[in-house]
Amino acid sequence: MLYNAEVLYSKGKAFGMTVLATRIRSVITFSLAIIYLSNLYIQSDLIGDLTLILLVILLSLSLAVVTGSAKVISYVSCGLSISLLIYYHAPLSIWKQALQENLYLVVMFTLVPLLGIPIQYGGYFESLQGVFKRYVHSNSQFYLLVSFISAFIGVLVNMAVVPLVHQISLASDKSSNKKLLSVAISRGFTTSMFWAPTTATIALVIQLTGAKWTLFFPFGILCAIIAGLIGYSLMMLEERKVENSLTTVVATVESTAEINLRKVIELTVFGIALIALIAIVSILTGISTIIVVSLVSLVFPVIWLGLIRRLPVLCREFRGDYFIERLPRMKNEIVLFVGAGLFATSISYSHLGDYVPLFLNLIVGSNAFLLTLFIIFGSLILAFLGVHPIITITILGGTVKAAAYGVTPTYMALILAISWAVGISVSPSAANVIAISGLTQQSPIQVGFHWNGLYVVIVSTVLIMILTMFSAVGLL
Repeated sequence: MLYNAEVLYSKGKAFGMTVLATRIRSVITFSLAIIYLSNLYIQSDLIGDLTLILLVILLSLSLAVVTGSAKVISYVSCGLSISLLIYYHAPLSIWKQALQENLYLVVMFTLVPLLGIPIQYGGYFESLQGVFKRYVHSNSQFYLLVSFISAFIGVLVNMAVVPLVHQISLASDKSSNKKLLSVAISRGFTTSMFWAPTTATIALVIQLTGAKWTLFFPFGILCAIIAGLIGYSLMMLEERKVENSLTTVVATVESTAEINLRKVIELTVFGIALIALIAIVSILTGISTIIVVSLVSLVFPVIWLGLIRRLPVLCREFRGDYFIERLPRMKNEIVLFVGAGLFATSISYSHLGDYVPLFLNLIVGSNAFLLTLFIIFGSLILAFLGVHPIITITILGGTVKAAAYGVTPTYMALILAISWAVGISVSPSAANVIAISGLTQQSPIQVGFHWNGLYVVIVSTVLIMILTMFSAVGLL
C-alpha cells in the first residue's frame, strides 16, 4: 500500500514537472518572438544578446522533447554542425550567426498560429460543413472542395490545416474513401507551398536566394494553379469509371443542410485581405515579407475578431489552446529551423559547401535547364528515400548561386520552392504526410509514395517545362 502511494506520488511529481517545463517553453517561445520583433526597431546589442540566450535555452528544452522524424533530422543536423564548427575553430561570432540564422522563421511560426483562432472560433466551420452536406455528392466535387479549402486555409494556419480540414470533411460520406480524402488534403496543402509567404517553404527559399516575394508571387501562384489542375485531372482519370449509386439519394437527403453564406463570404474576404495586407505593407515599407507576416499575425486576429465582435475569444484562446497546446507543439519546427540554420552556416564556414557547386558543374555545366532538372528530380528522389526537403533545400539554397547559371534569384527561388512542395508530398518524414497517415490510418509510404508518386512526377515535369519556357522568353 505504501509502495503504491510512493509510486503515485512519484508519477504525480514527474507529471507536474513536465507541465511546468512545457509552460516554461511556451513563455520563452512567445517572449523570444516579441523581443526579436521589438529589437528590429530598437537595435540594442543587449537585447540581441538576450534573444540569443533565450534561443539557446529554448533549443535545449525543445531538443529534449522533440519526437518523430524531426528528432532524427534535428539531432543529425545539430550534431554535424557543432562538430564542423568545433573542428574548423569557428569564432564566437560565427556560432552566434549560426544559431540566429533561421531565428526569423522560428518567430514567424510562433506567431502565425494566432491567425488560426479567428478561423476556428469565427463561426466558419459550421458553414463549410453545410456546403459539404448540400453540394458535395460526387468524388470530383469532394476532391475539388477539400483541396481548395486545404489550399486556402493552409495559407493561414500551415500544418494545422490537416486536422482542421479533416474534421470539416467528415460532414461528407465521401470522407470514408481514405485515398480520396488523403490526396485531396495533401495536394491542396501542397499548392500553398508554391507561393504563400506564411509558409516555411517560401520564407526559407526567399531568404536563401535573396529573391523578392513580390516578384516571385505571380509565378508561384501560377505553379500552384497548374499543380492544382494536374491533381484534379488525375483524380478524374482515376475515378472516371467509378459509379456511385448512392449519389442521388444523398443529394435528396442532404440538400436541406443550412449554409450561412455570409460566413463563407466573410472568411473569403478576410483571407484575401490578409494576403493583400502582407503584400502591400511589404512593398510600401521594404520590410522583409517574413517579418511582415509575423507582425500581421499579431495584429490581424485582433482586427478580425474585433470586426465580427468576438474579441474576448482571442484572449481566451491565447491563454488556453494557443499557450497550452500550440506553442508547446512548436518544438519540432524550432529544432528543425535552428538545426537547418546551424547546418547551413557550418557548411558555409567550413567551405564544404564549395563542393556542391563544383559537383553540379561536373554534371550540368552552366546549363540552367539541366540545373533545374537535377535539383527538382534530385530533391524528389531524396524525398522518396526519406530525406526531409529542409535539408536538401538548405544545402542547395545556401551554396548554389543563381548568377553562376545565368538565371535570376526569382528563378532559383521557384526551383527550390517546387522541390520542397513536391518533396513534402511524398516524403515519409514530412510532417503533413505523417499527420495525414495518422488521421487516415494508412502508412506514410502509402500516403506519400503510392498515392502521390505519379502526381509529383507529372507536376515536376510540367513545371520544369513552364520555367524553361518563361526563362527562354525573358520573363524569368
